Amino acid sequence: MTVLESLKNRAGLIVSGVASFVVLIGGMRLTSGEPLIQPQTDLGIVIGIAMVALYFVLNDTRGGGQ
Repeated sequence: MTVLESLKNRAGLIVSGVASFVVLIGGMRLTSGEPLIQPQTDLGIVIGIAMVALYFVLNDTRGGGQ
């Protein structure tokens, strides 16, 4: 399985996870009165999402996603 095939197969899971995470973080920030965009924290979130996607790709390319 190639990287693009793996990402295409896992796209729904990744997108739904990102969407739910954005809703939760946005809701928490909104209710606590914090700014919705916080560059340093948001960069960490993006890096975490990329690491999860990389885990899926590595798992699938090694034969685990069949």
